Amino acid sequence: MIRRRSKGLLFVYVALIFAFLGSQFYLPILSQSENILNSVFLMILFTLSWFFVHLGIQKNSKRFIFNFMIMTVMQFLTFLTFELVLIIQHASRVQVIHALGLCIILLVIQSISLVESSKS
Repeated sequence: MIRRRSKGLLFVYVALIFAFLGSQFYLPILSQSENILNSVFLMILFTLSWFFVHLGIQKNSKRFIFNFMIMTVMQFLTFLTFELVLIIQHASRVQVIHALGLCIILLVIQSISLVESSKS
């Protein structure tokens, strides 16, 4: 069951890889270590969120909306904490804005993938 539903998580990973490579090419101001930090943090955050929703759905499929809302709030709070840490550590504005843009893109892709995977 999880193998079939983790197909959508693959789309998140592919988007993350393309965003990483695109950032390396189109944002020379952003260092590779900053790009890696943003990408790895978001990969871990979105992977854990994905499994939270799908493990909850396996127990009770009618709780998808509730689990999805909890996941979104927890992602948002975790991401804001990450942004706060970047700001406190005086990270460059490019890194902070890059992380924000990447998170928004991944959130849209994850939301669409989760809804599609919950239909099946």
